[in-house]
Amino acid sequence: MKSLTLVLCVIALLGSAASAFFYIQIGNTKTQLQQQVTQASTRAADLQAKLAEAGAQSEALQKRLSALDSDLGDAKSKATLSESHNVQLARDIDQLKNQITAKDDAAQALNTEIADLKRDIAKATLAAAAASPEEIEKYKQTIATLQSRVTELEASKSAAAVTAVNGTPDVAKTTAASGLKGQVVSVGNQNAFVVINLGSSQGVQVGNRFTVARGGTTIATAQVSSVEKNYSIAQIAPDSLNGSLVKGDSATIAAQ
Repeated sequence: MKSLTLVLCVIALLGSAASAFFYIQIGNTKTQLQQQVTQASTRAADLQAKLAEAGAQSEALQKRLSALDSDLGDAKSKATLSESHNVQLARDIDQLKNQITAKDDAAQALNTEIADLKRDIAKATLAAAAASPEEIEKYKQTIATLQSRVTELEASKSAAAVTAVNGTPDVAKTTAASGLKGQVVSVGNQNAFVVINLGSSQGVQVGNRFTVARGGTTIATAQVSSVEKNYSIAQIAPDSLNGSLVKGDSATIAAQ
């Protein structure tokens, strides 16, 4: 009986020791877990702060990106506008070059016509020297007519020179009638324009349209861009061109 009691006491002591051990072990584990929870909470707070900072940086970058997109849009608009201006300037320069070339061609045509008329006057003068009195009178009238035409052309040439210095002259008060027909006396490079032997003295005005034809077939249409007394310069409409233009083609004012 005493042995049984002793055994029970030993078991009780061992149980108490085991309980104490597990209690201590659980306490240590609880403390470790609390420390880990605290560390995890601290890390979570740090991560939350970093996340908020990253969000703020992302928002700032988004605003910056929007500003850059806006600046890029403005730059593209300015570049497009600048390109448009450059294209328009190039067109204006080409048109001015064409007008200068046309004026030079017209002046050359006038010089040629004046030289031809002067040769005709010289021939008529020589012929009159050996002619009868009746024929002399006819030659005098012919010479007077030719001389008048030379004077008229030289005056037109002088007026064109003044225009080149002082600008475009006043538009003629008279208006050319629809159907008035003239001729092409010069053709610009690549059929860009023509010089027509009708000017302000015939009522031609800037903006008048001509139909250029040959043998009854329409070759092109042209719009007058510059007018002098005895000739005008007309720009060819590219989409109307049907073949190559040549000197001597007819030019008829179209109905306005």
